[in-house]
Amino acid sequence: MKQEITRKNARIWSMLGMRRVLGSILGDLAETDEKFMFATADVARYFGTAEFQKSYPEQMIDVGIAEQNLIGAAAGMQKEGLHVFAATYATFITARVLDQVRVSLGYMGLGVKLIGVGGGLAEGDLSATHMGLEDIADMRAIPGIAIISPADGTEVVKAMYALMEYTGPAYLRLSGKTNIPVIYTKDYDFKIGKSVCLREGTDIALVATGTMVGTALKAAAELEKQGIESRVINMHTIKPLDIEELDYLADYPLLVSMEEHMTAGGLGGAIAEYYADKEKRPLHQIIAVKDYYPNANEYESLLEDCGLTEEKIVAQIESQLKKMGKWKEWQK
Repeated sequence: MKQEITRKNARIWSMLGMRRVLGSILGDLAETDEKFMFATADVARYFGTAEFQKSYPEQMIDVGIAEQNLIGAAAGMQKEGLHVFAATYATFITARVLDQVRVSLGYMGLGVKLIGVGGGLAEGDLSATHMGLEDIADMRAIPGIAIISPADGTEVVKAMYALMEYTGPAYLRLSGKTNIPVIYTKDYDFKIGKSVCLREGTDIALVATGTMVGTALKAAAELEKQGIESRVINMHTIKPLDIEELDYLADYPLLVSMEEHMTAGGLGGAIAEYYADKEKRPLHQIIAVKDYYPNANEYESLLEDCGLTEEKIVAQIESQLKKMGKWKEWQK
């Protein structure tokens, strides 16, 4: 039975954070699909799966701290007809197991759904070993794997339901910690590969993914005070990209992409690749983590250090507009 999308549930999911939201709906997925299987590598407790494991013991497996074995087991179960969702830290479910993912999901095309918790900087207090900063790049390079990065708890639920119907391999990237900003309080049309416009604006375009969607909305509100109207896009699917939306944005003077990921190979890189051979395209400003590993720190401090807070993003956009000569034009 699907969870109802309501304002109350949205608030609860926000407080829980993305990983706990996922854990809270596993029972619903198992109830609707007897072939559903949740597999993990010693991180079940982080998803809050105790109740699920008690109620559906035959539909969960924990392989221990053995991520490469996790992918091998998941691929084998998928091959036998089960519908497998395999979860652990984002950096482990992509980088540590890259060869297994490449062969079993990319080459063989097995429809395992990978779930990475801590995409971006959320696990940064454990140092760069647990920062999921290259995961999108790793997965983008492998043919045939869809990549989805939900904006809030509600979108985690929507994405999971969509992935239950999706036959191919996919990577679901969970970012942020608890008390994440609420983006959606009522039901909406979620489609893999189709972005969502959250705010209309004709001056510049802000295209964000994951937790940066909430930050983009705040940045747009601040820029509005200065006479700049921003179109805000939730690009929840990074692969395949919503090229229809990108074609629409080609007439904008400036497109700003923002993400909790390295500058190389993420959402910004995917957008830049799409526009590379197009005659008509906007100037593209990529706001992401620069080419370095931040020192271990608390999540909020890491966002500040990497220039991913509302204030620092607004400052970067203002600087770019001044370079373009657009600043004075919009201040008239």
